[in-house]
Amino acid sequence: MTTISAGDLDRVVAEARAYQHPHFTGASADRFNRLVFTFRSFTGAEEEPQRPLYAWKDESLTPESRRFIDAQYDEAIHLWRQAAYNAALKNATRDAEGQWDAYARALAVMEDIFTSMDSKPDTHWRATVSQLVNAQKTALDAAITWDHTGRAISAVNDNFRYSAYSRTEMYEAAGIDVSQWVIGDSYDYEAFRGGPVTREVQKRIDAQREHLRTVAALSGDRNPA
Repeated sequence: MTTISAGDLDRVVAEARAYQHPHFTGASADRFNRLVFTFRSFTGAEEEPQRPLYAWKDESLTPESRRFIDAQYDEAIHLWRQAAYNAALKNATRDAEGQWDAYARALAVMEDIFTSMDSKPDTHWRATVSQLVNAQKTALDAAITWDHTGRAISAVNDNFRYSAYSRTEMYEAAGIDVSQWVIGDSYDYEAFRGGPVTREVQKRIDAQREHLRTVAALSGDRNPA
């Protein structure tokens, strides 16, 4: 961390004035002479702070002033990235809660119908199979919708993978509870994979249909649906 004496601070701030970031509002030295910067709040919608390259060619600047400018932009970039990450997460999760709830409900309905078939009389078998097929489609559609959102969240995390904050810290900072959600890494959403939730639902559907085919074959019903 850059240090500076209180006596040098005013001079350095004055020398570096032409290169201050627009959000910079001040600097002070703590009791250990470590620089502490203050900035107007970043929203993340601004351009990412860029170090003023001309400062390194400005012969009127002292080495202390150049270090001050460099440290100031280190902090500005850090604060901007935190704000941009926060804003991107909020945007990516705008509809996530409702989508996950819809998926969870659809999956529960599908599983309930499938489980109920063990106690259905033969006269209700075909009607229940039809209900199950409809429930399977609803669950799969909801899973696909969720995976689109999961992919968007994953992309945000990937874009800010070099952030100083962990994903857990950023979810908490954005006020997002992801404890029940399935969010994969970027490779989980490659086109040939289909998304982690979609894959899981399709796996369950395949298992259910294989079970129905087995039951139909063993009971002599060659056309169960």
